[in-house]
Amino acid sequence: MKLKFTRKTWYFCLLVAAAATLLNGLAVLTGQDFSFLEMCSFCLTALSALFLAAEKGSDPSRKRNYFGVFLFLMASYLFAGWLGYLCAALAWPLLLYTAAGTGAPVSRQLRLVCGAEGLHLLFVLLAGYGGFASAQFWANLFWVLLAVARGWAALVLYRAQEDT
Repeated sequence: MKLKFTRKTWYFCLLVAAAATLLNGLAVLTGQDFSFLEMCSFCLTALSALFLAAEKGSDPSRKRNYFGVFLFLMASYLFAGWLGYLCAALAWPLLLYTAAGTGAPVSRQLRLVCGAEGLHLLFVLLAGYGGFASAQFWANLFWVLLAVARGWAALVLYRAQEDT
């Protein structure tokens, strides 16, 4: 038995990561804690970015960008507070920006992810540092929207690999 990992494999991992984030987001809205799923999502996203960076024959600037996604994800766990949130919010937009540079049709998904990341970050910072307790509900709601946007983007990337 021989395993073969391709871009399609890593895009599927991104799709599973987005699904885990969505499930965690829905659980948070209902008052449950499925933080283990978010850790799995984080690991799958970081692993996918790292292997996309290591792909043979890729453009060096794309390799740097994918490795940058990995570094942003690592920094999001290394730094606490607003800097960690900012690093986490930059990872998926950079990933999709890099994928768009390869010709993937993800421009609409990139805009949606950027908007959802920005609004989610705003409400997380308002809830955590601004003293607005009601902002936590909106942060959780935008977390679910963000998970849907990431899943849509990952699905488009996955399907684009089927066409080639």
